[in-house]
Amino acid sequence: AEAVVKGFQGVGDKINIAACAKHYIGYGASEGGRDYHKTEISDYSLRNFYLRAFRSAVKSGVATVMNSFNEISGQPTASSRYLLTDVLRGELGFEGFVVSDWAAIAQLVRQGVAEDEKDAARLSLNAGLDMDMADDCYFNHLEELVNEGKVDIETIDLSVKRILGIKEKLDLFNNPYFEIKPYSKEKHREVA
Repeated sequence: AEAVVKGFQGVGDKINIAACAKHYIGYGASEGGRDYHKTEISDYSLRNFYLRAFRSAVKSGVATVMNSFNEISGQPTASSRYLLTDVLRGELGFEGFVVSDWAAIAQLVRQGVAEDEKDAARLSLNAGLDMDMADDCYFNHLEELVNEGKVDIETIDLSVKRILGIKEKLDLFNNPYFEIKPYSKEKHREVA
């Protein structure tokens, strides 16, 4: 994990590309090897086996982490404050942003923990999931959730700060576009 993070991002305050550690956590342990499914992982196994690579990635300064679709002992990762905030941020010290896997927030409805996509947005953001990929639950519902007092504007500000912080490290505010440089696949294969 350390080598991959440093290989993608480089070393130092300015990063070359934002690495993403995924899928957090226990994705490969889902019952029957099925996607979007449950896992039974003891706290011992979680801490001594599954967290090891993520601990290394975080220690190496990984910019982003993507949640897994699965649930651990009945709690989907996308809505788990324990896993996303207490463990990932609190214990491991992760400072970047957490992005949902493809439509993982809306998936909370099908997993039976959210009434609808609005409730799923509330659960995920309050758990510590910063960026909603693909299902627009945040876009469609966060303003209303703030107005209803179900999500604090400070929570949104913190997520935005995390996301903009990574964009700053990528120097995207000064250089939002990049030059496409030609490369040789054959030469890369020879070196590999």
